[in-house]
Amino acid sequence: MIRATLRDAALIVGLAVGLAVVYNAAFSVKPLPWIRKPIALDTASTDVLLAVIPGKKADTATASPTPTAPDRDSLPRQTKASAEETAPPSKQQASSSPAPPRLPPKNDAMPPPDEGGVRAVTYQQVLMLLRNEDVLFMDARRKDEYDGGHIPRAMNVDIQQFELDPSYRSQMMQQLYSLDKRRPVVTYCGGGNCELSHKLADVLRSVGFEHVFIYTGGWNEYSTKPDSPRER
Repeated sequence: MIRATLRDAALIVGLAVGLAVVYNAAFSVKPLPWIRKPIALDTASTDVLLAVIPGKKADTATASPTPTAPDRDSLPRQTKASAEETAPPSKQQASSSPAPPRLPPKNDAMPPPDEGGVRAVTYQQVLMLLRNEDVLFMDARRKDEYDGGHIPRAMNVDIQQFELDPSYRSQMMQQLYSLDKRRPVVTYCGGGNCELSHKLADVLRSVGFEHVFIYTGGWNEYSTKPDSPRER
C-alpha cells in the first residue's frame, strides 16, 4: 500500500516537472534560464562621471556670447524694401511663396532614447565620487546589514522589504520623488551575484533619475579595502 502510494506520488511529481519544463521551453513568454547568468554592465569611464558630477562641468554662464547674424526681420524697413525692389523677379517670387515645411530628421540623426543607461563603477571611482557631496549613494541591503556598516552618506532602501511591504514602498517612493533627479546616484548591495542593487537601479530609473550607476563590487569588496571610509 505504501509503495503504491509513493509510486503514484513520484509519478505525479514527475509529470508536473515534465509539464513545467515543456511549458517553460515552448510556451512561456519569458522562459526561466536553466543556468543563472550574471548581469553584465558596461563600466562608466572617468570622463562620463566627471561630466555628470555637479560643479565639474564647464561654466557656460560667464562665457562670451557667440555672435549671431542679424535677423532679416530686424533690418530697417527701408533697407528691406530697397532690397526687394532691386532683387530679380525670380527671387521676388521665391520670397513671396510660403516656405516648404521642415522635414523631420532621419532616424540615424535622432538621439538614443536612453543615453548610456545604467553603468557600473569601480571601487576607485566610488572613492572619487565620495568626494562630491552632490553624489547620492543608496544601499539596497536589509536594514540590519546596513546598520552593521555602509558607505558614508548612503541611504538605505531595503529592496526586499520594498517589494513585500506596501507601506514601506510608499514611504520610500515619497523620499525618492523628493530628491533632485539630476543628481548622480550609485546603488550597491552585497556584490557578486547580488541583484538587489540592479532592482534598486530600475526603481530609480522609473522615478526619473537621469544618471544611475551600480557599484558591482558591493559591500563585500568595499569592506575588505583598508582605506575605505565607512559608517555605522
